Amino acid sequence: MQAEQQQYNFQVVKWFAYMACVYLVVGTGIGVYIASELAWPVLNFDNPYISFGRLRPLHTNAVIFAFGGSTLMATAYYIVQRTCRTRLWSDKLAWFTFWGWNLVILGAVITLPLGYTQSKEYAELEWPIDILIAAVWLVYTFNFIMTISIRKVSHIYVANWFFIAMMVMITYLHVVNSLAIPVELFKSYSLFSGVQDAMIQWWWGHNAVGFFLTAGFLGI
Repeated sequence: MQAEQQQYNFQVVKWFAYMACVYLVVGTGIGVYIASELAWPVLNFDNPYISFGRLRPLHTNAVIFAFGGSTLMATAYYIVQRTCRTRLWSDKLAWFTFWGWNLVILGAVITLPLGYTQSKEYAELEWPIDILIAAVWLVYTFNFIMTISIRKVSHIYVANWFFIAMMVMITYLHVVNSLAIPVELFKSYSLFSGVQDAMIQWWWGHNAVGFFLTAGFLGI
């Protein structure tokens, strides 16, 4: 067991898994609360910070990206090590993805109830957080691919191909959909407008489901 722990980095995997459990409970709890607000509007207590309109994007981000993202990162880092029979290429980059991803989630928890949003479904977070998402995701992708490059087996297990597809496409989709002109620290305007903006947004929305919530989980 000790030799296995030295060969693989399971600590970052465990912490991603722990946080996934936390975000599942918190995210679904927020969902139950805002659903209750629809039935009993008095539950918003005339407080804008806990109104349905502000908590609903926090709920979706918590369930999809906090819980789902942490789950994908935990399993990707676990599977690539076991199927390639090698340790993660960089432990430091792995921990950067852990702390960076949780910083993204903290940013969402702070900004969304305050009303800072781009008003895009599944892409509500403002430009500074979008930049952090891109940085964390690129590091995650790079570390994953570099781990495959030092594998000790010739075959690349099929799960890793699903993860690579997810990582590459989500990078592309996120960057294009998040292109914006910043005007303040937490205010920006989309680079696209009108119908084009709507088309780009739902090109992201539907393919986020297709790659983040489908290809990635097929890898699991």
